[in-house]
Amino acid sequence: MALAVITMPASAMHPGDDYTWGDAPPALSKGAKLAVLQGDPGKPEPYTVRLALPANYRIAPHFHTQAESVTVISGTLLVGMGDKFDVKDMKTFKPGGFKSIAGGVHHYAMTKGATELQIHGTGPFDITYINPEDDPRKGAASK
Repeated sequence: MALAVITMPASAMHPGDDYTWGDAPPALSKGAKLAVLQGDPGKPEPYTVRLALPANYRIAPHFHTQAESVTVISGTLLVGMGDKFDVKDMKTFKPGGFKSIAGGVHHYAMTKGATELQIHGTGPFDITYINPEDDPRKGAASK
C-alpha cells in the first residue's frame, strides 16, 4: 500500500508550518489526515509522517510488517496490545509520549480529543487488520 501523499527527499527540513496535509490512505478510516515529512512510506526506505486524528478515532487491532515508532505531538493516544479492542487494557500517551512497536506485533489505538502523531520507520508501510471486517478498504469503518 502506498502511503505517500507527497514524497520528500531524505534530507527534508520543515520549520513546522509548511506540511502538506491530505486525506490518509484508505487503510485508515475517514477523518485521518496525513503529511509526509521525509521519504516515501510505500518504498523500502526511511520515512517520517505526521498523522492527525479526530477525537474518539479508533484503529482496530492490526499489525505492520515493519516496525513503527510513534511520538505524540499533541492530544492523547491510547494504545493496546493484542487481537481484541479492550479500552481497559490500553496505556495512555500524552504529548512527548513515545511507543515503538516491532513488526508483526498486534496492537490497536484510539484518541481522546484531536491528536497529532509523528510516525517513523523503514517502509514499505503496510497495515493488516486482525479481523478483515475492520479494514476500511473493504467498506467497513473501524469499530
